[in-house]
Amino acid sequence: MVLVVEQRKAVVIGGGIGGLAAACGLRAAGWEPVVYERSPELREVGAGLSVAPNAARALDWLGLGESLRAAAQPQGIGVKSRSGRWMVRLRETDLVGRYGAPMYAMHRAELHGLLVEAVGSDGVRCGHRAVGIDNHPDGATVRFETASGPTEVAADLVIAADGVHSRTRSALFPDHGGATYAGYVCWRGIAPAGAVTPRNHPMWTDTWGRGGRFGAAPLTGGRVFWYASAGGAEGSMAQVGLSDLRERFAGWHDPIGALLDASDPATLLRNDIYYLGDPLPEFAVGRVGLLGDAAHAVTPDIGQGACLAVEDAVVLAQSLARHSDPGAALRAYDRARRPRTQKLAALSGRSARVQQTGHPVAAALRDLAVRLTPRRVYLAAGAEALAWRP
Repeated sequence: MVLVVEQRKAVVIGGGIGGLAAACGLRAAGWEPVVYERSPELREVGAGLSVAPNAARALDWLGLGESLRAAAQPQGIGVKSRSGRWMVRLRETDLVGRYGAPMYAMHRAELHGLLVEAVGSDGVRCGHRAVGIDNHPDGATVRFETASGPTEVAADLVIAADGVHSRTRSALFPDHGGATYAGYVCWRGIAPAGAVTPRNHPMWTDTWGRGGRFGAAPLTGGRVFWYASAGGAEGSMAQVGLSDLRERFAGWHDPIGALLDASDPATLLRNDIYYLGDPLPEFAVGRVGLLGDAAHAVTPDIGQGACLAVEDAVVLAQSLARHSDPGAALRAYDRARRPRTQKLAALSGRSARVQQTGHPVAAALRDLAVRLTPRRVYLAAGAEALAWRP
């Protein structure tokens, strides 16, 4: 057994977007964080993601706003029917006028890379799988499994950003039921440059059918991020590939077929979708805090998963800067973050049920309501998520 003691330092569990953003925020607050990642190398597996105006402001606060704008594609957002008819469309100028920033789309790996560069390779330890945690009056100890054997790391503060199925959350709240299955499966991919004709006004488009959806967002360099979803039992459709998706979405509007045809089957991702439908009583216990999906996982339906994690990192840093006692800082972080994020997690679950409905009458009424709602109402409704500022 090896014991490593990190005095006046913070341990971050998880080297994804939330964990790395937390490390950036901790440094801004005067701490010396070390990120512990279970994978043998630091890389982000995924396709595209949205950086909404609230997250753009959070990245500005972390000093990464300029890098974001250089790597991301600004755009508007809209919803279509499967025939291609616009049901609602908010252009980039609409979002900038209301929220001061557009929607940005970028490859998940590119945002991850910006955060890795900001943290630095010396601030990350790969090949460390967290298997246990113990709180102490003046800190916490994390137990890791590594290729060379078990290791314990003691620190004044531990931030767990270990995802929707967080082991740390289970250790802190053993009676919590864990993540809730949202009722659908999602596939994601990237179509290379040239797959579709570029548009003059880039638009993140979500197309709704009965029991399924297809979304697409242009990325820099002419690439297009796309995702497809279908309702089904947990663990179902494990063998569905691109050819199956092509058949499933046959007859849907262009360029859905072209995007599927142009994508590499080897890069197709498939995930059951989960969220934290059962809210936690708190996001911090002693010197251990939860961040991102570990604390408040949302479904992709509201486009806020990575955004809320980056917000968390900013609020955590601000709380630590204002409170000399780490425990008090974590309690302030909990008070600031729990109401907002749990409300959005519940909203994401409801949105999933509405957007994924397979009932023909319910789907028709949903589409009619979307078409009849004025654009200004959609802009105002987005304030719940998009108007947040550090």
